[in-house]
Amino acid sequence: MSDRAATPLLSERPRTPAQIGRLERLREATRELAREGGYAAVTMRAVAERAHVGPATVYRYFSSKDHLIADVHARKSLDIITELEAKPPRHKRPADRVAAVFRRMLIATAEDLALASAGVAAITSGDPMAGSAEFWSRIALPSYMDAALGDEDVGDREALGEVLGHVFFSLMCGLAIGRMSLAEAEGAMDRAVHLVLR
Repeated sequence: MSDRAATPLLSERPRTPAQIGRLERLREATRELAREGGYAAVTMRAVAERAHVGPATVYRYFSSKDHLIADVHARKSLDIITELEAKPPRHKRPADRVAAVFRRMLIATAEDLALASAGVAAITSGDPMAGSAEFWSRIALPSYMDAALGDEDVGDREALGEVLGHVFFSLMCGLAIGRMSLAEAEGAMDRAVHLVLR
């Protein structure tokens, strides 16, 4: 997990139990506010009030609201990766396993659309601390592919993950903003996986 955390997107500064607890309160406050009112409801001041800390404390951990929301979004990805590592898909064909992993990610998006929508807004905001390509390219996508494929040789796994990652991000955005249903997103992702991984 330490290698996964070595990216500027994820706030890893806390050292004491009190600091860790404070950071978790900030993240939970962000989740609650996003679920209640979407991206607009998450402000640094509102997060501070909900977490019962001063506004300066929020800035000690996060440079902006987009950084904070993206951190929460990335944490959810890490939770999914942990679940997948503990219980990877068991389908015989590699394409079916990869499709199952991306299906799990789409389901997680659909389970919390308000937070997903806020996450998309933060990631695409232009804030370099929120749109960390390093996190997605070095940590998230390789971990998803590893959970699906294990040691199986399917060719250029990095390129495969990159292409499917772009498809997934597009579908996640469509799902998060209400442009498509979960069933439509799952169908499109499944077709993409089976087209590129025969």
